[in-house]
Amino acid sequence: MDAKTFFHIIQTNPRPIIVDVWAPWCAPCRRMNPLFEELKATYAGRVDVLKVNADESQPLVKRLGVLGIPTTIVYRHGEEIGRRTGAMSRGELEALFRAALSEDVVRIPAMSRQTRLIRLFIALAFLGMGLALEPGWVFWMLAIFVFLWGIYDLIPGVTDFRDRMIQKALNAATELESRRD
Repeated sequence: MDAKTFFHIIQTNPRPIIVDVWAPWCAPCRRMNPLFEELKATYAGRVDVLKVNADESQPLVKRLGVLGIPTTIVYRHGEEIGRRTGAMSRGELEALFRAALSEDVVRIPAMSRQTRLIRLFIALAFLGMGLALEPGWVFWMLAIFVFLWGIYDLIPGVTDFRDRMIQKALNAATELESRRD
């Protein structure tokens, strides 16, 4: 799918759209496909699903700022309201479908509860190592970094800043690519 067609669909579709960026070789993508099909049927006529093959639509994937697959992006009224990268459970994916239908401002978490708990547990382990080992400050710094990595999406403004930085990096890469040609 080319970018022009994609953004035309996003802007003109009266229903919310959930975009599944996937690839045929991606095991988590293949695992999530039956969930998408089931929820697509459940929410038929209320939420549309758009599949984007990352291998066949590389310019679009780059323009969307997709850095990993599977990535699920939720659009409502032509605007992105959230995205998740990585495999999701049925419940997590259904929460995205419900968020797409909600007219309230919906905050879609950037990571699953399991991922957050793993990161916080690692931060706690580094903290313990900082207390037990020398030089402790190295482990304290790692603990702080991993802790923030586990909660960054809960801090107001951080995800907006991250998205702006990713977009700047993508723009710079595109500019370098066009200069080479």
